[in-house]
Amino acid sequence: MIRLSNLPARTLKAIGTVFNGFDGALIIDEKGHIAVITENYADVAGVDPEEVTGKHVLEIFPKSRMIEVLTTGKPIFAELWEAGRETVWVTRVPIVSDGRIIGAAAVSVFRYMDEAKRFAKQLKNMDSELEYYKSQVRKLSGARYSFDAIVGTSAAISIAKTNAQRMTRNRAPVLIVGETGTGKELFAHAIHQASSRRDRPFIRVNCASIPDNLSESELFGYEEGAFTGARKGGRAGKFELAHGGTIFLDEINELPGNIQAKLLRVLQEGEIDRIGGTDVSLIDVRVISATSAHLNELVEQKLFRQDLFYRINAFILVIPPLRERLEDIPLLCEHFIDNCNYELGTAVAGIDRKVLQAFARYDWPGNVRELRNVIQRACLNAGSDIIKTSHLPFESIGRKGTSASTDGGSLEEYLAGVEREYIVGILQSVRWNRNRAAEILGIHRTSLYAKMKKYGLLEQ
Repeated sequence: MIRLSNLPARTLKAIGTVFNGFDGALIIDEKGHIAVITENYADVAGVDPEEVTGKHVLEIFPKSRMIEVLTTGKPIFAELWEAGRETVWVTRVPIVSDGRIIGAAAVSVFRYMDEAKRFAKQLKNMDSELEYYKSQVRKLSGARYSFDAIVGTSAAISIAKTNAQRMTRNRAPVLIVGETGTGKELFAHAIHQASSRRDRPFIRVNCASIPDNLSESELFGYEEGAFTGARKGGRAGKFELAHGGTIFLDEINELPGNIQAKLLRVLQEGEIDRIGGTDVSLIDVRVISATSAHLNELVEQKLFRQDLFYRINAFILVIPPLRERLEDIPLLCEHFIDNCNYELGTAVAGIDRKVLQAFARYDWPGNVRELRNVIQRACLNAGSDIIKTSHLPFESIGRKGTSASTDGGSLEEYLAGVEREYIVGILQSVRWNRNRAAEILGIHRTSLYAKMKKYGLLEQ
């Protein structure tokens, strides 16, 4: 076997002549000693070629990566390297004979370095800019709420918060159940924010708002050419976007049967395949699901897969309706008033005791979301006053007296009127698109249909 260390000086000199076509070259033998160094290379490095020949490369160039190439056999291409007074491009490759590494060579480029430095600076700036935008995306896709944002001190909400906090310590799937408007998404945000995944994405998916024919591509992505209209280059699905973090599947009961089957595979195998793709991608995603439906009944009716139901409910978190935590209403009202003052520019100082008494008698079918909407409307009417029954804008309140506490039905009529007007406003803003309206309202499509029927809006 040939050994560079055994070659005569004239042969090594001839080898050096071959490398004169490059701006500079350095060759070491199997022991790491410098066998060849061209004059150009030595000049730029600020060394005498005769003095350094035969010495160990690290003795002359302490930061050299030549020994790394010699020991691993892996080349290092086009790296910027400070050689003496210059910065140069260097490519390092192993020298192999009869299947064994007998040395390593480094060839460098000195010319056009000004352009190369400018290019390297541009790359560095682009890398910094890319990292900045990545950080902004992480902020935008992260959870917005913590457990501190969950308002209330009642036993019911305290139990829910305690149970949720226990769920932050691992990555097991969570199923959040509760009526519409109870704050299921708020709890999902808080669980993610308190977990070890807090700095990774939090991706929200409203399963009820995705058309059935788009569910698969939205969740799992697609490759270029997978179907007519597919984006060039394909598109990542929600699960890929949530890699390393958490995906929140709201109204999971709305997923079509074929998507339920594919979701089950994702949970079991931890991998996805895009539509039209042949490769499988491993993913690390925690799944938090939510529903206002009774999934066990849907399982019995064969409308929801039993095996998927068992997979998603390693933890079950029950969120109480507002009627079971009425003692939290004063705190919630104070919280919503503060928000309105900040967001709407109002200056409401508080809420009348008689209004709170009336609120305590109301059933609140829309739960906390309904209370928030009522307070928002009342704040706009109150301006800088405290909220009184007179700030409830419907005539039925005035006819029955300014104290809503004297007639529980008057407040119920008011709240029904508020809800109807609010739903009409949303429907008009989306040109009566029920799917879109249900998404904005945060309720199920069947719930919206029932409310439209209740308020005589189906013929609109």
